[in-house]
Amino acid sequence: MKNQLFQNFPSHSFEQWKQQVIKDLKGKDFNQALTWMIDENIKVDCYSDVTKTLNLPLKTIQQSQFQNITKSWNNREIINFNNGKEYNNLIISSLEAGANSFMIDYSGVCESEFEIKKLLRNIKLSDVPFFFKVENNVLNLINELQIIAPYQWKGGIEDNILERYFYTGVLDTNGWNNSANILRKVQKFPNFKSLIISGHSFHNAGANIGQELAYTLASAIEVIDKISDYEIPLPEIVQKIEFSVSVGTNYFGEIAKIRALKFLWKQILKEGYGMQEHEIPAIAVHGISSAFYQSAITPNTNMLRATTEAMSAIIGGCDAVSIRAFDENYQEDNDFSRRIARNISTILKEESYFDKVIDPSAGSYFIESLTFQLADEALKILSVVENEGGIIEAFKKNLIQHSIRQSYEHSKSALVNNDKLMVGVNKFRYDETPFEKPNGEKLIEKPNVGFELLPNYRLSETFEQ
Repeated sequence: MKNQLFQNFPSHSFEQWKQQVIKDLKGKDFNQALTWMIDENIKVDCYSDVTKTLNLPLKTIQQSQFQNITKSWNNREIINFNNGKEYNNLIISSLEAGANSFMIDYSGVCESEFEIKKLLRNIKLSDVPFFFKVENNVLNLINELQIIAPYQWKGGIEDNILERYFYTGVLDTNGWNNSANILRKVQKFPNFKSLIISGHSFHNAGANIGQELAYTLASAIEVIDKISDYEIPLPEIVQKIEFSVSVGTNYFGEIAKIRALKFLWKQILKEGYGMQEHEIPAIAVHGISSAFYQSAITPNTNMLRATTEAMSAIIGGCDAVSIRAFDENYQEDNDFSRRIARNISTILKEESYFDKVIDPSAGSYFIESLTFQLADEALKILSVVENEGGIIEAFKKNLIQHSIRQSYEHSKSALVNNDKLMVGVNKFRYDETPFEKPNGEKLIEKPNVGFELLPNYRLSETFEQ
């Protein structure tokens, strides 16, 4: 090209831009009006240019995002299994309507009621990725799958020892041995994950983004160290890991969170475990729209929140996305809300073409800078946890619980004092008539384990009294 684009437009320095903005603000404080906090410790500037990225490991961050696997993502529908319902027809109809992956949540279901053969009738695990969330007898489920599906599986199995520990305080002494045995059984299936590292318990307790990143990575480190004790090679362990994270309403912050997760994970494997570049498999990340930010009042606004959350997950680089039904907090599962949730992902793919770019946020001065800021904050928190002996030891000392509770109280206070806006909750509220308070959690007597357990919150609950 002879002429460069915009060559006739003079460049301006930040100070020139700032002086013009101050003039336009007509007396308002510049910092108060045009800067904000991603969380308590991450300040975001309103202006970004190339100088923001000059001192960043930009190439390393960007290489962590590109994994050469696919430009698309799986629309993973979550099905909470209840005995007595016909789920095979539901799965087949969802496949025809846009879903292409499933999470079957067997939490609280007895093994005798799994009905795997009926569930997977006319469906092949080699064509459709299935993830099974199970609380016990996982080996029996694997054995049954081997009988009814003697071919290459796609999907995974989730028996999250650490997440149960954070909620119950009980650590299954034989759990790590079971996880190691499961990994050996499914090692021949490269597209089947058996170690799901979840960040949902931290997110739903009110953790800020930096804490969520740090504690999720600390959980992954704990899993690797525990499974390594059973003489399984590190590359085999890492290959079976999938991260599952909640994606909240902080649009840019959540994009940067997922990118920072990929960046930090690769650095941990290289610098902490000595893995070579060619040994590190592509990181698998599953994003689920946030339960923490769902509201039972003015519930249609949950659709808007879920849409931006899905966009953050996709732009951030999740290769599987699950969208929660907008009304799941106050009524039973139904076809309409399930279809709306499923279509969010479908529209972002088929009409918004988000699947046509491998890393859409690459090169954004703002996103690249924020990615590194979050990574740096998470590393500081992670180092504290590791210095305490790892996440289990830090949890026993209430270090994690106290830190998260402070963040939750900060978010709650900001909403109550109208420092933060949640549409339909503390402003622009519209109560359906009659308004029914959402189904609360079942009161379960918590064991006296000598330390606190993580709660499950929704930020809007204060306004639903």
